[in-house]
Amino acid sequence: MSALEELQQHYRHRDQAARAWKSGGGRVVGYLCDNVPEELILAAGFLPYRLSGAPAFATEPLERYVQPFAAPFSARNRGVGFVDAILAMLLSGQFDFLDYLIVPHTRKAIQAFYRELTLAKQSDASLRLPELFYLDRAYTPFYAAEVFNRQSLVELRAQLESWSGHELGATALADAIETTNISRSLLRRIAELRSADPPRISGVDALQMIGASFFMDKREHNQLLQAFIDEAPADGLSGRPRLFVGGSPLDNLSFYELVESCGAVIVAEDHCWGNRCGEFQADTSLPAFEALADRYHRKPACSIEFPMARVLERCAGRASAARVNGAIFFVMEGDGVHIWDTPQEVAALEHDGVPCLVLNRQPYRLDDAEALRARLTEFTGTLYE
Repeated sequence: MSALEELQQHYRHRDQAARAWKSGGGRVVGYLCDNVPEELILAAGFLPYRLSGAPAFATEPLERYVQPFAAPFSARNRGVGFVDAILAMLLSGQFDFLDYLIVPHTRKAIQAFYRELTLAKQSDASLRLPELFYLDRAYTPFYAAEVFNRQSLVELRAQLESWSGHELGATALADAIETTNISRSLLRRIAELRSADPPRISGVDALQMIGASFFMDKREHNQLLQAFIDEAPADGLSGRPRLFVGGSPLDNLSFYELVESCGAVIVAEDHCWGNRCGEFQADTSLPAFEALADRYHRKPACSIEFPMARVLERCAGRASAARVNGAIFFVMEGDGVHIWDTPQEVAALEHDGVPCLVLNRQPYRLDDAEALRARLTEFTGTLYE
């Protein structure tokens, strides 16, 4: 297989590398969202594995284990689709290769995993669930929050040491930081190939190359990315409108495939499964742990950020750098995070002359793809290079 084909395989068969790691005697630490420092997990000798959903997965496990504990007015009854899918997959044993799971302080539906999984285990002792750790975080940019966030990483390091049975040394952490810094630099090269004129990578292919980094050994992923970059096609995807995608996290290909089937190419995005994963390297001029704490606090990959002005500035900057002709914001039903920032992001891009299409209250599973295709085709037909 080519490097691209191997990366696509790891993206589509997301448990492949983790199960192989487990069968070889290794242990797997799962985590949710992109604001958990993989470096600490790597340095402790574990395989980091980011959990994702599957649009076709049934939510019956939620009705069995979670709904009995949820009040009728609770957010759980109106959960965003990708969160419900991940939780249902956990409860049904789809992630049975996980030894441990880190639940971060992020959107409320993700934070609730800790309580919901604990309650589910209490209601059915036979449930096989990974051991949990809650990683707290403050989101303000102030000094008190910086101290708090550093202490949270100290506690995570101690938990990883307890799980591994050995001390997490500075050399191992420095090596892990080097590995992830290389990963981010390679992902920035992928972003450059996407935003070239004409683009040399489709959005669908890029999403698979980026996402595969969360499902396999980071060092092997770096080798495959470098091999792809070395053999990347010289010809591009010319004559297509260049699109930017914002809104809810997109952990699968459905929407990108639909957009690009309408004759456009997605050259950049602002969600946590896309180009943002290659931003903000750790500062290696600092001691290893301090470098990690600095990045965790000052340069979060998470879309939840304070103040809002910084969110808008980065969103507009990503679209501008990719020289887009238009932008599409896909906001899922029940997404209480992006229903707030999307209107202001749209206003910022339109102020810069970027036409925008806003798709609100969208289902995680695209059941009516043809109706959506009609709206996308109409929008992309108004754009030109």
